[in-house]
Amino acid sequence: MLSIALVHWPCLDKNGDVIATAITNLDLHDGARVCLTYGINTLYIVHPYQSQRDFAARIMDHWLTGFGGEYNPLRKRAFEVVRVIDDLAALRAQSAATVVATSARRIDGAISWAELRGLDAQGDVCLLFGTGWGLAPQALAQADAVVEPIAGRGDFNHLPVRAAMAIAIDRVLGGNRWDT
Repeated sequence: MLSIALVHWPCLDKNGDVIATAITNLDLHDGARVCLTYGINTLYIVHPYQSQRDFAARIMDHWLTGFGGEYNPLRKRAFEVVRVIDDLAALRAQSAATVVATSARRIDGAISWAELRGLDAQGDVCLLFGTGWGLAPQALAQADAVVEPIAGRGDFNHLPVRAAMAIAIDRVLGGNRWDT
């Protein structure tokens, strides 16, 4: 079974420095909806700062227990897959999944999308996505594997993370096969 982790730390900024990025409302809404669409029952939002986790909790409370859930029961259902945690160690503590990182950069030894589908067919896999300019080297080092980048048609390769999540999830769980 596939799970997803949207990692806000450790990530890179445009200069290659390690940073924590801010959680956005869209991270929660769009990530939850994509996961629910593909039958994924866990979306981890990873952030080290309590203030950011509290921000996520306020948004989630609106949809899970507040007026939002009454107004839009489908959104409430989507938010039921979201789990907010503080770091990748907490992810490892909560899940025995094989952790596979994503990167827009080519990484030596990266596995193919077909290999990732094979891992998912064998057991639990958690696919990590980095915000900002991607996962920092120390996050990549904590993964069991890294999957090859999603390649576009030109030399520009900086997808919005929510678009990359949707494409990657479809490559693993969707009906089309994107092997290159």
